[in-house]
Amino acid sequence: MIITYERPTDLHEEQTDPDAPAADMAPGADVDPRVPVCGATTHDVAGAHWTCTRPPQHDDDEHRAVFDRYHGGPVGQVAIAWAYDWGGAGHGPSSTEPMTTVTVTVRFPSTAWTNEQLPESIADQVRMAFWECDHDDVEVTTTATSTPRAQAGCTPAGGRGAWPASGRPWRRPAPTPLARLRR
Repeated sequence: MIITYERPTDLHEEQTDPDAPAADMAPGADVDPRVPVCGATTHDVAGAHWTCTRPPQHDDDEHRAVFDRYHGGPVGQVAIAWAYDWGGAGHGPSSTEPMTTVTVTVRFPSTAWTNEQLPESIADQVRMAFWECDHDDVEVTTTATSTPRAQAGCTPAGGRGAWPASGRPWRRPAPTPLARLRR
C-alpha cells in the first residue's frame, strides 16, 4: 500500500488543506453510514482506521477517506488517500491481460462435499490472496466433477471389468457372525 496523501499535522482542526485531493465522495457518505461506499480500509501512520468513502467501483486505483463528525478534521475533506498499485491514481488496473495461470487440483471423497457453493467458495478464497483493487482483474474459473474411483484391493463385479449397476465399487460383504463360527 502506498499512502498518496495524508493531511498535514500542522493544520488547525477545521482548516482545509488546499493540496488535498478532491473527496470524490459518495453523496452523504460523511454523515450517513447507510450510503454505499467503496469500503476499502487502511490504517494511517498513527494507527487510526480509515474506510474509503468514494463511490463503489470508482475508476482508478486511489482510495480516499474523508473526515466525518467522529474524526478530528473538517467534515467532508480528505484525511488520507492510498493506492495498492505503484501506478497511482488515474492509471486504472495494473493489467487487463492475464499474465500468469495457476492450476490447482483438489481431490476429495464426495462424502466430504457438504457445501452446495463449494466451487464458488474456493474461488472466493483464491481471490482473497490478491489485493482487493485487483479482484476485478483476477479471473478464477472453477468446475466440479465427480467420478467413481476404484478402492484398493477391489475388483469390478465378477472380475469382468464393469462396475455394478449402482455405480459403486464392488466390495466383499462383511462376514456374518455365523460365518466366523464356521472357520
